[in-house]
Amino acid sequence: MLKKWLLSPQSIIALAFVLSLPALFTGYFGDDYMHHALLQESSPIQKPQDLSLFGLFSFVNGDTARTHKLMDLGLLPWWTNPDLKYAFWRPISEITHWVDHRFWPSSPALMHAQNIAWYLLLIYLAHILFKSSLPNKASTLSASIPILAMLIYGLDSSHGFTVSWIANRNSLIAATFGVSSLIFYIRWYNQDRHFDYILSLVFLSLSLLSAEFGISTCAYLGAFAIFMDKNGPIKGLTYIIPHAALTGLWWLIYKAGNFGAANADAYYLDPIASPLLFLSTLGERLVALIGSQWGLIPAEVFGFIGPGNQVVGNVALIIGAVFISLTLLLLTPLLKQYAHIRFWFFGMLFAALPVCSAAPHDRVLLFIGLGGSYCAAAIIIAALKHAQEVYGKLAPAARLTAYPFALTHLVLAPLLMPMMSYSTKIWSAQLDLSPALLTGIDSTEGNIENKQIILFNVPIGSALAITTTRVVQNLPLPSKLWVISTTGTETTVSRISDNQLLANKPSGFITGPEQATRNLQSKPITVGDKIPLSGVTIEIIKISPQGHPTEILLTFKDSLDSADVMLLNWNSETKDFLKVDIPKVSKQYIFLASDK
Repeated sequence: MLKKWLLSPQSIIALAFVLSLPALFTGYFGDDYMHHALLQESSPIQKPQDLSLFGLFSFVNGDTARTHKLMDLGLLPWWTNPDLKYAFWRPISEITHWVDHRFWPSSPALMHAQNIAWYLLLIYLAHILFKSSLPNKASTLSASIPILAMLIYGLDSSHGFTVSWIANRNSLIAATFGVSSLIFYIRWYNQDRHFDYILSLVFLSLSLLSAEFGISTCAYLGAFAIFMDKNGPIKGLTYIIPHAALTGLWWLIYKAGNFGAANADAYYLDPIASPLLFLSTLGERLVALIGSQWGLIPAEVFGFIGPGNQVVGNVALIIGAVFISLTLLLLTPLLKQYAHIRFWFFGMLFAALPVCSAAPHDRVLLFIGLGGSYCAAAIIIAALKHAQEVYGKLAPAARLTAYPFALTHLVLAPLLMPMMSYSTKIWSAQLDLSPALLTGIDSTEGNIENKQIILFNVPIGSALAITTTRVVQNLPLPSKLWVISTTGTETTVSRISDNQLLANKPSGFITGPEQATRNLQSKPITVGDKIPLSGVTIEIIKISPQGHPTEILLTFKDSLDSADVMLLNWNSETKDFLKVDIPKVSKQYIFLASDK
């Protein structure tokens, strides 16, 4: 009786709720600050003129004039590619964030609670979907899979980050509606009720309008048509033509609205605009994602560390490939024997393809995890309960291999779930938000709203968070906030006229993470390039042999002797700004390297 209760949908949902509770205490992270700022009635950040409701996912939309305005607010550094675009159409998700900020604007905990509610609903619906995919005459092995698959899916630590990031709710919503669409499609297939077919289309549209991620719904529809439809794959594919047409219509509107990613190679690749680049990274990203799904190494170990440290990235890929290989060895006999396991396996693969356009990250595993969890459950049950029947002479080896596999999914992953549900707090702790306080400046200068602030040597993550953090904390914003340098290496600032400063940094202004907003290989900076901002024009004077700008000329609209112009240098040791007296004409000031 106890065993039956422990493996009931209700107990799994209850356990998932408990393991997700740490997310309630993580506060804001990353784009949560931007969403807060955009949803204020008197927001200093204007909504872009597009089809989005509030611009929460399209505030960097590739418009050069808007990019320059964001630079004036300190939300982007001056070297950002003016054509950089992270613009996504997610109106359903935007509505849920509007609800947060309309009814409990000062309570991130309640915003996280909404995330958890979506996740619990997703787990419940996943169980219904797992059951509905069983053949009418399910074997003893197959009949046991849905509840175990629900357990593996619901307690998967790779979902913890997704649950704990408010701004990533769009993934949860898109997956919830996508699973609903699949449930109604299979119900229509089994019972021939036309209303279920219509509901399948409705929920597919809601999924697509929640996040691009929803296109993975079609991956499972296609896999069902190919492997599960008794009329054959060709007939099965004809049944989902309306779903394909609906997705095509969504895509046309999406592109007509100028949504998508462009010039954003550090995070997103457009498979249509850059097919060769997408294909060149596809294999590695598939290994990173599916290796994370079946193993415990987070996909972002490759996504964030790999490109900067090939040794770590390659090791992560090798371990991921080993996990995948061992899993396939256990899974192959099941794939040969059971159509519904083929459906889930290939649905997982098909669902992985579109999300490979983004840098590998566990937060895109919700759709992949459906098929991955079902296959994992099938392996555990087959190897530990039906080994002789499925694997024959290889039963002892299969059983031996399955034990660590079961340990990974049934013990280690649930144990890690609370930590991963708290992970955004851990990540945000790595970002120093103290520069947003403008310590020693707010209290002594007064009228900060009139100041034009020139920032040097603030770490890029901290610098770009100043404006949104101040909005969240109800602190006044300076008139202009120009992020000039974000690395603590030696910089010389010389004044060459009443309104001009020459800044020289031999190590270069754009190194390491600074290239996240501009790929110097695909979009190089050349001598003579000018960035015309509101109040200052930045001209490139010198570049290094590697193409890194090392000297820039800042020409200000106002005199540098104005009391409203401030030059600030960040001291990472004392955690405050030093107000630098702007040099007289023909004089210079040297910011020493932080390690001197």
